[in-house]
Amino acid sequence: MLQQVIQWFWALLRRTAGVCLDLFKVMIPALIAVKILEVAGIFGPIADAIAPVMELAGLPGEAGLAWVTGMLSNMYGGLTLTAGMIQPLQLNTAQVTTLCCMLLVSHSLPVEITIAARAGVKPWFLIPFRLLTGLLFGIILGQIFKATGTLQGTPTVIWSAAEQGAGLVEWVVGIMRSMATIFFVILVVLGIMDLLDKLGIMALLKRIFRPAFSPMGIGDEASTITVIGLVLGISYGGGMIIREAGKGHIPPRQILASVSFMSICHAVIEDTFLVASLGVWAVAALPGRIIYSWVVMFLLLLVSRRLSDKRIMQLCKPPGI
Repeated sequence: MLQQVIQWFWALLRRTAGVCLDLFKVMIPALIAVKILEVAGIFGPIADAIAPVMELAGLPGEAGLAWVTGMLSNMYGGLTLTAGMIQPLQLNTAQVTTLCCMLLVSHSLPVEITIAARAGVKPWFLIPFRLLTGLLFGIILGQIFKATGTLQGTPTVIWSAAEQGAGLVEWVVGIMRSMATIFFVILVVLGIMDLLDKLGIMALLKRIFRPAFSPMGIGDEASTITVIGLVLGISYGGGMIIREAGKGHIPPRQILASVSFMSICHAVIEDTFLVASLGVWAVAALPGRIIYSWVVMFLLLLVSRRLSDKRIMQLCKPPGI
């Protein structure tokens, strides 16, 4: 028994190292690029350009750098920059929650849009869809927090990144500390995912979510890949998503609904753990994100019902069809 546990743990460490290696290949260049922009004094102009958009969500213009970094690289790059901005910009819990929830919906676009495209959904639809839904989620949360005056205190952060303007040595140390923390978080998350799979929780989740899928236009044919994306994420479960979509027995309308939903609401366990480490309000990050995504998809279903099959095929043409 002990030998099996040791073997499982070493396998888990190897998987975690592999995931982190792939993430850091994207994350480190993005952070270096942002550091170069900072040293070159380009932060100000970029912040000024993004400020009007970010202000709609009750955020300072500089926070747009974290959102753009997350969109073009991944969640980890966006969250690392967010962590580094909390103290210098004096972000409160409401603002950190808003920014991180925008990242939850709009992140890792190059990778995830490519995976979605291989499943059949066209990038020219998904890119603006994710940008606009991410911004709208931030605006809704920002207005709610502003109207209610809630979450105005300092967020409880369990890790931090190097601050903007820090010296090179401090910046490197901060990045290394962040890398170590991310490795630990991913190790825990992958361990939990293994446990859920062994306990049969994945199959249970499929039965639980099935009644909620129907009003979004997701039937039994697409429910399996939707659960995979919802729990595991598009990147981690991408291979399974593409394989199921490529079998050709899932109608294009369901592929469109399923992939669109997964694009804005996926990896809910992992993502919630990650943003919670920055003091994000869990109600907004988990049930809030799911409810928001459900409403968006319900509205999308109402619109798609008015479209012809030919038009749907222009939006979504799964492999093999």
